[in-house]
Amino acid sequence: MNLHLRIPDDKEFLQIVEYIHEFDLDSRALQKEQFTAAYRDNELVGFGRLRKHEDCLELCSLGVVAQHRRKGIGKAIVKELIRKADRSIYLVCIIPEFFMQLGFGIVNEFPTSIHKKINYCKEELIVPESYVAMFYEK
Repeated sequence: MNLHLRIPDDKEFLQIVEYIHEFDLDSRALQKEQFTAAYRDNELVGFGRLRKHEDCLELCSLGVVAQHRRKGIGKAIVKELIRKADRSIYLVCIIPEFFMQLGFGIVNEFPTSIHKKINYCKEELIVPESYVAMFYEK
């Protein structure tokens, strides 16, 4: 697959921000250093971030460019974010089956930041699916 994973440069980060808005992902408190971006032949094909909250670490803003989906790019990004994490990780999503393959499990108890994230998603990122909280034990 010849995928290269790294922190984006300033220009690439602006492209990621555009995709975040296009994909209706969490665009709050974006910082370039939070991101791992995936490149194939110097083309941005996907991205994800680890956001540090006071009470937890959150995997969020995961996206793969449409024509590059279903090629293992999202899984590669999540695995790299897990590797980089210095502690266990929470996330909020509508596709738990995807994350279960990577070791995450659905949880009903979670930190305040994740409660706030679920509320934000329900109010701002409205989709027909239900949001769930998930946890990866590091």
